[in-house]
Amino acid sequence: MSTPSTAPALFGGGLLGYVMYDCTHYYLHHGQPKTEVPRNLKKYHLNHHFRIQDKGFGITSSLWDKIFGTLPPSKMDAKSM
Repeated sequence: MSTPSTAPALFGGGLLGYVMYDCTHYYLHHGQPKTEVPRNLKKYHLNHHFRIQDKGFGITSSLWDKIFGTLPPSKMDAKSM
């Protein structure tokens, strides 16, 4: 059963989630991370765009790529192939 506030809450949550995703995506392309975690996220994301485009769909995490089998091989794995 839904209340009159359910639809606006779902819409607002979806909109907020999309805006956060978009800000993260922009930062991963244009930001200059100074700490290790954001640097690794940027490296992982740009790897998807410029090295192996059909793998690495996780924007900020490799978790779903591990689950769905879309984890790109590391550069060391690629060299041994």
